Amino acid sequence: MSITKRTSIVYPLLVIFLLFGCSNDSSLEDKIVKILKESDNRDYERVIDYDIKGDFIVVVYKSKGHEQLNIGFIKMNNGNFDWEIGMSGPKLTGGDIHISDPIVVSVIIPKETGINHVKVFGEYTKQIKYSKEISYWIAYTNKSPSSLDVEYIK
Repeated sequence: MSITKRTSIVYPLLVIFLLFGCSNDSSLEDKIVKILKESDNRDYERVIDYDIKGDFIVVVYKSKGHEQLNIGFIKMNNGNFDWEIGMSGPKLTGGDIHISDPIVVSVIIPKETGINHVKVFGEYTKQIKYSKEISYWIAYTNKSPSSLDVEYIK
């Protein structure tokens, strides 16, 4: 067998081995799921989304016991991940929550249909479309908004 033929066979196998066989590291999402599953008291069904904000990972996850989202905060400290706090969020049928500690975050599910955008303090929020049933807007701000600071745009 020529060296070119051997190379064309061995090289793809080597790449596959390196991509799939050498990593013992788990992904960030795997670590988040492990933290959520470790507590019997946490009402966790599945992770919807997460953002890294400073020393925290803000996790939005589906409640197992209720038709709502929950918001959790995981503190990152020298490569360790520690559960800080979690709380119930908006119902999937509509609602909002504005959290001010440990960081300011707003999670909004409009009750009204046909909403295309949501602004908080005049700034567009990030929309998360997880599924037909789970869609929401999230904003990180410097202070907690009141209902007058939230604008729905059709």
